[in-house]
Amino acid sequence: MTISAGVALGCSCLVAASPCVGSAQVERWTLERTVTIGDHGDPELGLTRVGDVIVVGERLFVAQRREHLLRIFSLAGDFLGFLGGQGEGPGEFSEVNWIGVRDGLVWVSDRLTGRVQYFDPEGRYASSIRIRGHPTLPMGWIRVRAVLEDGSMLVTNPLDIVELAAAPDRPEHVIRFDAGGSLRDTVSVLVGRAGALELGRTSRGGVTFTVLPESYRSLFAPSADGSGFVVVHREAATRAEPHTFRVIRFDARADTAWVRDIPYVPIPVSSKWRSRHLEKERRDLSAPAMRVLERAYRKLKFFPPVRVVRAGADGTTWLLVRTGVDSFEWEVLDLSGNSLARIEPPPHGSMRWAGTDALWFVEEDELDVPYLVQYAIRRP
Repeated sequence: MTISAGVALGCSCLVAASPCVGSAQVERWTLERTVTIGDHGDPELGLTRVGDVIVVGERLFVAQRREHLLRIFSLAGDFLGFLGGQGEGPGEFSEVNWIGVRDGLVWVSDRLTGRVQYFDPEGRYASSIRIRGHPTLPMGWIRVRAVLEDGSMLVTNPLDIVELAAAPDRPEHVIRFDAGGSLRDTVSVLVGRAGALELGRTSRGGVTFTVLPESYRSLFAPSADGSGFVVVHREAATRAEPHTFRVIRFDARADTAWVRDIPYVPIPVSSKWRSRHLEKERRDLSAPAMRVLERAYRKLKFFPPVRVVRAGADGTTWLLVRTGVDSFEWEVLDLSGNSLARIEPPPHGSMRWAGTDALWFVEEDELDVPYLVQYAIRRP
């Protein structure tokens, strides 16, 4: 896309080849498409850009950033109503960012106002809390990513694309604010090289940036119910020999619950893969910008072992691990960090919610119209 502390417990086998415990213990789950939500011609069912998706009881809440609101559906796909709307009053949003649930209430973060608002399951406004700020977090960039069980909030410090392109190795801190909105401490640090790249200046004096499709920045995934969060550190591989990535699960107090160092075999970036991705950019970029992009792609020697991480609603951890140049599998870790199952992902789409018996994905049709799709988990 182009735009102007715990103890490590190792696994004994390699992710790209086999699961991290004995094969008899790791199940092969399958997915069955069961519910589809979306209709581009219906103002109620029609979805725009989909952000977070959460399940609260028998209701599905869908963040709609372009419309400054949430859509509410039944788990069968029936439209139940809207939550919010554009504005700065109670129950309104300047911008809908991340959402979650705490003590049965739905919370919605709005970075432009530095505010977290709470709603009951029917969508009625309950209360709000405003982050009091900190010199490292300028107003308008306060991003509340999670609300833990005690009401404390996890915020990631702002790194825009300009900063990342200038210092791609700059760490990003996960900061905790207490339930009253005051700064408390730093609970984790996201490290590794980001994929932001400055391509050069435009004819009008602007600066053109791109985001490479692969990077080694740490991944961060909070549990929507405040029961903890997951961090995956993806150190860059330099040779085609066994390497490791680290998965850390934190509990509701932001203490380390478990740590796993998982071995894998690095997968080389092929010339065919580079050519395919460069060709997608060629029609939109000038010759100088393409030369910068080509040099950056030549530096990509190996793919990161994990593309996505999700914290499951039942305490599981979901890792989208790379198994080939263009292939992936979901690796499911149990409450202790042991490998539980493997699942072949749907051919298209992005997971938004992982429950005990079902997953919700966002998929798009040939016209880029988004749909929400529920997949039931089928176990042997």
